[in-house]
Amino acid sequence: MKKIVLALAIALLGAMMMNAQPPRHAGADHGQMVQQRVERLDKALSLTEAQKVEITKIYTEEMETMRQNKPTQEASGDETAMKARHEQMEARRQAVNARIEALLTPEQAEKFAQFKDRRGHKGQGMRHGRPHDGKRPRQHDRQGDCKCDCAEK
Repeated sequence: MKKIVLALAIALLGAMMMNAQPPRHAGADHGQMVQQRVERLDKALSLTEAQKVEITKIYTEEMETMRQNKPTQEASGDETAMKARHEQMEARRQAVNARIEALLTPEQAEKFAQFKDRRGHKGQGMRHGRPHDGKRPRQHDRQGDCKCDCAEK
């Protein structure tokens, strides 16, 4: 009986500890997120102090707009509604980027274009271990003969 009670107590404590971890973005401070975005841009573009202030304002306004629009967005599985929200977000993103580009020097604008391209391709290719076509990569054939340089030879 004592062993059962002890095992249940350990399981309960383990479950409580797992639930004690906050979600990744729960309570995320919007100001901190804006500051991180500005710091990434500053690192990539060597921004002036005036540019940092203006870009911070732009990102803060965009965060506020997103926060205000979020409750109105319904989480429906309707493909046309999802596509419309995606297009709306893309239009806002392009507008923000245009406002930022207007503040940059020509050299910074060129680097910003490269920065956006690099960020735009992030996550392309393999998703969850699979390419976009949904098929698993075939490195090992069914007989166990390894065709790559792994330890399963």
